[in-house]
Amino acid sequence: MKALVIFLISVLSLSFTIFGDINEDVTAALKSGNTSGLVRLFSEKISIKVLSQEDLLSKSQAQVLIEDFFIKHKVKGYQTSHTSIVNGDQQFITGSLDTNTGKYRISILVRGSMISQFRIENDNN
Repeated sequence: MKALVIFLISVLSLSFTIFGDINEDVTAALKSGNTSGLVRLFSEKISIKVLSQEDLLSKSQAQVLIEDFFIKHKVKGYQTSHTSIVNGDQQFITGSLDTNTGKYRISILVRGSMISQFRIENDNN
């Protein structure tokens, strides 16, 4: 029983370490509008939505879409509003992206150590 508890604590702390690094990398990339810093965290195939355009894209196709968004919407800042870990290997991150054209809601699903879903939507607040 003691060994099981130690094992579970080890697995959970490893999950927090991995996800903590991803959170920091995502936050840094979004705060600066750094497309390459963000895209390097993407899975090879990613479910992506940027405003009204939604699709399952390759990493390189997603990069073009994100670059286009950052060119049209200059980033002023980003703030993570919520993170949650599900089943130990998935994490949801939501936040607010402030740009010269307004605020946008960011939603991210991390599976394992890679972003598998990324969404930028108008923030209707």
